[in-house]
Amino acid sequence: MEGENRYFKQRVNAAGKLGFTALQKCTAAIRQLAYGVASDLLDEYLQMSERTAREALGHFCSGVIRLYGRTYLRRPTWTDFQRIYDVHERVHGFPGMIGSIDWSHNDINVFESSPVLEDLISGLAPSASFYANGNFYQRGYYLGDEIYPKYATFIKTFTDPIDEKRKLFKKKKESARKGIERAFSVLKRR
Repeated sequence: MEGENRYFKQRVNAAGKLGFTALQKCTAAIRQLAYGVASDLLDEYLQMSERTAREALGHFCSGVIRLYGRTYLRRPTWTDFQRIYDVHERVHGFPGMIGSIDWSHNDINVFESSPVLEDLISGLAPSASFYANGNFYQRGYYLGDEIYPKYATFIKTFTDPIDEKRKLFKKKKESARKGIERAFSVLKRR
């Protein structure tokens, strides 16, 4: 950030004292984002005013968008989906899985306003096909529970599996969802 944005360069302030470093300003911004704290809560920890913390957050977000927007803050491409598929298959054993959503963590609210869901529903999402058990599928899927809309992109578990194959699927699916939920819970708490 310091190399890309003049705001993050340490300068002498009006009183003739050195201002905050790039590290302090970035820390203020990241703490606000990670912990969801108000700007005025950083005055004791960083000795930074509410206004400075709020400005740091604005400049930080603008900097992230400018520096990383084209690479990371965009709609996923076919190649992105293939990488996601590879990771989920290797880690969870589910070919074609894009991710997991969970009602209790409000993921559906974020997902419903996501251009990714709009693209999936309207058929505009990249055709990131895959094979599973010898069958061809045009697009990936998300693991979810019974409360989600009946879209082909949401794979729900069996409520009462009747055979060993369905029991194993339910167990692996719930394990994958729990792992993803735990990771998001840790991030949310931090």
